[in-house]
Amino acid sequence: NMAIRVGDLLIVEASDTDWLFALSASIGRAEDLIDSVLERNPEIAMPKVVRSFPDKLTGLWLDALGRPEADMRCRAAMAIAKAHAMGMGGLAVTVPALTREIERHGQHSSVALAAAKALVAFDAKDAAPGLFKLASGGDLELREIIEPALARWNHAPAREDWLKRLNAPAPRGRPTILAIRSLATAGEAKAVPRLRELVHSAETPSQIRLEAAKALGTLRTTGAEADAEQFAVDASAKGMLARLVGVWLLRRHSGDRAIHQLQSFARDAEPSVAVVALTRLVELDPASVEPVLASALGSPDANARGLGVEVLFRRPSDSHIQQLGERLSDAHPDVRSQARRALRELAGKFRSAVLAECERALAGADWRGREQAAILYVQLDHKPAALKLTAVLGDDRPEAAIAAAWGLRVLAVPETLPNSLAHFVRHTAKADPPEWRDRQLGHLAQQMGQARYAPADSALRVVVPPNNRSGVHTRAAASWALGLIHEGKPVPELAATLAGRVSAVRPFDVELEPVRTMCAISLARMKAEEQLPTLRTFYSDGKPSFNKVNNACAWAIEQLTGEKVPPPGELLMPQRAWFLVPID
Repeated sequence: NMAIRVGDLLIVEASDTDWLFALSASIGRAEDLIDSVLERNPEIAMPKVVRSFPDKLTGLWLDALGRPEADMRCRAAMAIAKAHAMGMGGLAVTVPALTREIERHGQHSSVALAAAKALVAFDAKDAAPGLFKLASGGDLELREIIEPALARWNHAPAREDWLKRLNAPAPRGRPTILAIRSLATAGEAKAVPRLRELVHSAETPSQIRLEAAKALGTLRTTGAEADAEQFAVDASAKGMLARLVGVWLLRRHSGDRAIHQLQSFARDAEPSVAVVALTRLVELDPASVEPVLASALGSPDANARGLGVEVLFRRPSDSHIQQLGERLSDAHPDVRSQARRALRELAGKFRSAVLAECERALAGADWRGREQAAILYVQLDHKPAALKLTAVLGDDRPEAAIAAAWGLRVLAVPETLPNSLAHFVRHTAKADPPEWRDRQLGHLAQQMGQARYAPADSALRVVVPPNNRSGVHTRAAASWALGLIHEGKPVPELAATLAGRVSAVRPFDVELEPVRTMCAISLARMKAEEQLPTLRTFYSDGKPSFNKVNNACAWAIEQLTGEKVPPPGELLMPQRAWFLVPID
């Protein structure tokens, strides 16, 4: 099959990197924008992890490559490739030995394969002759590794071999496909006549026929319009392969005739045809997508809709702003995130229209639109929307409810605090809330702490002890918020409660790390000097480490006493899980 559909996404062969790159840039990935301010206020530095490798590893592996045992040589080559991928330096000295292994007469296949993989990973162009000879032996697994590299390196002897394989009377599955792809990568124009024969022959296996079309679409930038029109005749399901072949032939074409044919392909009911056409049209000129824009936006395929959103963004107008607003409710998270990003960018010139779309989506029936509208209001720093967000706190969809709470915290409009507190009290009265509600209440606790909202004091205190059975996000945020509400004002009974949570490490009372961390921070903010012994007890490492409670206690001690915490520095992480390691 030429394409695999997973849900609403079309996944194609990874060799189609040119148009996939454009497509991924258009669609993007859904971001995780819902952050927590308590994670960076205060900023507590953590040590930087640095991988370290034993000094004598390279020498050991070189010795192993010289051993008579095939297993030893194979594992050494595999280790070298893995260490290179992990960032170990100084491994270039192994290239001659690895090259020797691929050239060794009668080499074991496992050693040859491991050494070839390592050389390709090193991009060792000087090893191309040996790799080519090895691949010529006919082993398909070796060819899969070596031939794409030879094509990138434009190794001339390999071109002749690929042309011979391509011109064989009967195409042979994967070897022929590898030859076709390699010739396209190398830009070999001599392949064009045979590729065209394969494309037009009804006897050509479908996968090879499609690969030939893709290669022609790479090698030719003009002259395929008539062929493409011929392949577009059959609009039925039976003609899908022919139409896919036709659209790939135009992959790098331009000019009025090609654009007209691409527009026809862009209307195709088969998304794998339409997306290739739309991608090229967007590259040429987004205006050329306008006649087929409704088809793109109405496609069942997320890639096609994403390309439609890209056109709306690149050609802004009142009508296109409205259509972008409709995409805030798109079924696919990448597409609706892309629409939101587009609206955010366009708000500089079309702010009123963008805000109107936010309002429409927030009041709409689709939770996806409500979620994206809440995020967009925040990104535009539109504070008048804050009161509208309080109504979304009770949304029956977690995504929208959480986005609203986060938005209230970021917009920080004082008039919303009573509503936030009422919602917080109502839902902390229920034991064991669902995880999403816990996250939402954590954002509201942060909002109230950030605002130093004194009326929230008692409600926040209630959830700090574990017997309240609120979630960890709620309890950690409440502990953090209390430190801000009482900043610079010692409150002994509250300080004792917080210190008790820091100390809760014994059976039957083991506190969670996020709560302990935030309690330590709040003790410093409240100037609870009487709790210094507790903080010193749990500053157990004596320097910054990967123990967050340790680091929070260190920060708290510095705030209370002025004692400087050592810089976090680097933490060396020795990499010793190898088949051979030095014993000294």
